[in-house]
This record gives sequence, structure tokens and C-alpha cells, in this order.
Amino acid sequence: MKSQLKSSSESAQASFDKLWQVVRKLRSLEGCPWDREQDFSSMKTQFLEEVYEFVDALESDESPAMAEELGDLFFHLLFFSCLAEDEERFTLDHVLEQIRAKLIRRHPHVFIESEDSISSAQVKANWEQIKRDVEGKEYASLLDRIPTSLPPLLKALTFGKKAAKVGFDWPSPAALMPKMREELNEVEEVLEVGGERLEEELGDLLFVAVNLVRLSGFEPGRVLHRANEKFERRFRYMEETAVADGSDLEKMGLDEQEKLWNKAKVRLG
Repeated sequence: MKSQLKSSSESAQASFDKLWQVVRKLRSLEGCPWDREQDFSSMKTQFLEEVYEFVDALESDESPAMAEELGDLFFHLLFFSCLAEDEERFTLDHVLEQIRAKLIRRHPHVFIESEDSISSAQVKANWEQIKRDVEGKEYASLLDRIPTSLPPLLKALTFGKKAAKVGFDWPSPAALMPKMREELNEVEEVLEVGGERLEEELGDLLFVAVNLVRLSGFEPGRVLHRANEKFERRFRYMEETAVADGSDLEKMGLDEQEKLWNKAKVRLG
């Protein structure tokens, strides 16, 4: 069955060409007014939304949703390339040729040397060496290559990973706990005062928490995603139970709400 799902290079190329022509048509004078009005700035947020929608589809592991959202991403990538061509910045051919050449250059064990066996660790090491020695991508700091626009949670995780590469890290989750308690105490000290000092200490606490998750072998975004899902399930149960009892969650006191929350915990886990 799986072999039947494989695309031929000819059919994939034909579908790609058709999609490119659709994008070009949308941007043409005979196309869509909305599409013609867009630029790099206006499409940025929409592109990020599509990325997260694709990630949601990955989390659900639903193939139809994954295919649909991946299609939306293809559209956005081609739309950006179309914008670039319209503004005479670069062409789609240039984009595709650049990534093709880069992949071949960074995988000599596949395309050039044809080594019989190579570990994933060696592949990563070679990748960095090629970036440095062949492509001339030297960085003054390990942190230079981290995108400035990364979401804060992901950036904190990446900072921790980069620092760990030179040994600047806690040896274990347990060794980090005194630092966690220290940061929590500092938050408590300024909690009543508020202001910028509290904001700073809360940031420090979050940063240490991210690294605690990392050292424990988990991905912070995934951990927080599961916590969000759990909260959503329980809160929706509270709302539904309140309505079923002829009440309104908003009009309940905190003690009553807490009872519903505990009930949701027992019922839903």
C-alpha cells in the first residue's frame, strides 16, 4: 500500500509547476486584489500561523491534516518567492538551486565520498566543519547563529543547549534545583513591590525552569503544550459541570470553583 503512495518525479514536478502558476496568477494584474496588495511584512504573521497549524497537525498525527497544512506552507514559500521576483530581489530558480547545492555540499558522505558507514554524530560534526571551512561561516560567539526572532521559550532552550556545548551547564536536574529555589526566593522578595524588578526575577525563574526541563530530557514547548491541554480539559469540564448544575462558573466563589477543579482532576486526571 505504501508503495502506491510514492510520487513519481514527473508527477511531483508537474504539480509543483501548476502550483507555481497559480501563485503567479494570483499576483498578476488579472489575479486577486488582496494577493497583489501583500508584501513580505504583511505575510510574515500569516506564515508563522501556518507553521504552527502544521505543528498542530503533526501533534495530532492525522495524515489528511498534515497534507493540507503542508500544502499551505508550500503556498506561502512560493508566495514569498513570487514577491521576491516581483521586487527583483531573487528568483525561485535561485532559491531552489541554492538549497540543492547546499544539501549536496553538506552531505559529502552521500553525494561525493560515498563512505560505507558514518554516525549521526559524525554527520553533525562534518556539517559544522563544512559551514566553517568551506562556506566561511565563522561566528564570534556560539550564540551568533541563533535567530533573533525565535520565540522566547525556544530561544531560552537553545541558549542552554549552546552553553552546554562548552561545559557551561548544570551536571544534572538535581544540581539545578538550588538555583531554582534561589530564583523563586528572589521572586517572593519583590512580589509585593512589583515593577521592573519583579519582571526581571520572573524572567530569571522562567529561564531556569526551561533548563530544568531540558536537563530532565524533555522539550519545554512540548511539556508546556501538554500542561495547556490538561488545563483546557479540566476548565472546560468545570464550565460544563456548572451549566449542568444550573449554575454559572463566573458567579461562583473561589471555594466552589476549587471544588469543581478537584472534581475535574479526579474525573479527567
